Amino acid sequence: MGVFVGKALLWFALLIGLVGAGVAVYALHVHGAVGSLIVASVSGLVLLRLRAEAQSETERDATAT
Repeated sequence: MGVFVGKALLWFALLIGLVGAGVAVYALHVHGAVGSLIVASVSGLVLLRLRAEAQSETERDATAT
């Protein structure tokens, strides 16, 4: 349950960061665009790390059986 909530929050942060960057670029706010892109990038990287860990766990389970 905790992993699901964490992933949902990360996906939400990714989407909000991307939308915020689009709005900031449209409004010509450099600091807002940079901050939004940082949020989106960090949450995307964490999601990729979680995906890689999940895949390595399934590979270990497959080789163990």
